[in-house]
Amino acid sequence: TRPFGRCPTRDENVATFRGSEYLCYDLSQNPIQSSSDEITLSFKTWQRNGLILHTGKSADYVNLALKDGAVSLVINLGSGAFEAIVEPVNGKFNDNTWHDVKVTRNLRQVTISVDGILTTTGYTQEDYTMLGSDDFFYVGGSPSTADLPGSPVKSTVSQWKATHVGWLRH
Repeated sequence: TRPFGRCPTRDENVATFRGSEYLCYDLSQNPIQSSSDEITLSFKTWQRNGLILHTGKSADYVNLALKDGAVSLVINLGSGAFEAIVEPVNGKFNDNTWHDVKVTRNLRQVTISVDGILTTTGYTQEDYTMLGSDDFFYVGGSPSTADLPGSPVKSTVSQWKATHVGWLRH
């Protein structure tokens, strides 16, 4: 166990976000086109709100964020979104300890699990089963988080951090 407030060591596969930076992958040369997906990551933060990852635009996207200390997931395959909010029984996920997130999708069925205990399963709407994105894949923030489709942030919310403040690891 790492002492309170200490940053991860360099030998760990960890990205640090201080509130003004984010990672951006251009998918235009290698677009996502999938009928099933799995996203696994861990995060650690004090921040109540922040973008963890996003890809896609208009009606075909994945958005994973923290909203008021809960994990928010929105997936839309083009015909209606699956939305889930996962909250711990006690406290919030912005407690500066590592939390493991796993999102799986097979066709329209979506499951999100946080810390291997809190799980929500549901379905995207209608008949579309493919996720396609030739846009950007953002990790830890974006140039305009409030404008991303599926984003739980509204531009009028002053306490929202457009970028994640804390650590992400795989």
